[in-house]
Formats: sequence, structure tokens, C-alpha cells
Amino acid sequence: MAGKLIAHLVAWYMPDKSPGGGGLENLTVDNAYLLEAQRLHAELERRARGQPLCVEVDIRPVKNKRTLDQNRLMWALLNRLALALSGDTPGGVTAEQCYLDLLVEFGAEVETWRVPVKTLPALRNAYRVVQKVEQLDNGYCMVRIGLGSSNFDRQQMHDFIDRIFDRLAEAGVDDAETTEQYRDWRRADELY
Repeated sequence: MAGKLIAHLVAWYMPDKSPGGGGLENLTVDNAYLLEAQRLHAELERRARGQPLCVEVDIRPVKNKRTLDQNRLMWALLNRLALALSGDTPGGVTAEQCYLDLLVEFGAEVETWRVPVKTLPALRNAYRVVQKVEQLDNGYCMVRIGLGSSNFDRQQMHDFIDRIFDRLAEAGVDDAETTEQYRDWRRADELY
């Protein structure tokens, strides 16, 4: 029986042209998963405590879904964009608002509903993003609801993150961290 998953990585198998070759040395971790690979290494070192540690490795073809690193980068950039649009003052534009606006630009479905305020927790469980837009009378509010980017494949997510970088540039965000993230993003692009 398999234990708790320690990490999930995507790797590239490079066919071996030499006779009798083969082994895991033909696997190279996908650049989108390098942070996860570093975390995996640290966790294995911690568990091994200097002794050999037996682990189970499953290998199967990868689905072309967005990566966790893409998702992390997206939310970091959306938070930075929200701050920039709020004049670096917390409490103004939210990352969720930026996300929904960009989803609309991207052609994804985002709807506005009038709902009882008490239904907000259930809505947040059912939908990826629920933004309360306006408080109404009699316990109602207006919300924007979007299914989000969870069903995007890698290319769609790539294009979506490119759009976020464009919005950051339009908002005048050019700090060292964002510039470095953009350079890393472009370097990773060259590998695909």
C-alpha cells in the first residue's frame, strides 16, 4: 500500500541510443518543477537521516495540465498587480478582482449574481473565485463568480500568465523581483 505522497514531479525521458543502456539517468526534471524537486530533495534528506531510504516511484505519461508552479506564480503576480493598482495600499483592489477581470479578458466565463449573504461560504466551496462586489439591502449582495483557470492546460496557463506580466508592465511594476520572475519565465519558455 502506498504511503503519503511526498512530491509530484514531471520529468522528461530522453531515449537511450546506446545498447543495453537505460535507467533513471535518462530522466530530467521539467524546469517548471525545479522548486518542487528541491523541496523533494530536502524532504528525502530529512527523512533519510543519513541512512538509505526506500521510496516508491510511479511513472506514467503526463497530462498536459497547468503546473503547480504556474499556479503559484500566477497568484504571486496577481497579488503584486492588486497592490500596484491600489497604489501599494492594502485593502483596495484584490487579487481575486484582478483574476476575474483577466479571466474575462481571456474569454473565460465570469458571471454576476445577486445572492443572500449567508450563501457566500457555500458559493466559495462550489466556485474557484467568488468576489463580493456590493452589499445590498435585506441580507443580499452582488458577487462575481468564475470557474477559474483550474481546467487550463499548460499553454492556456502560459498565455494567461503572459497577460498578467503585460498588465504588471502597464501598471508600472518594474521591481527587481518581478523583473527576475519575468526573466525566469522567458528562460523556461525557451525550453518548451
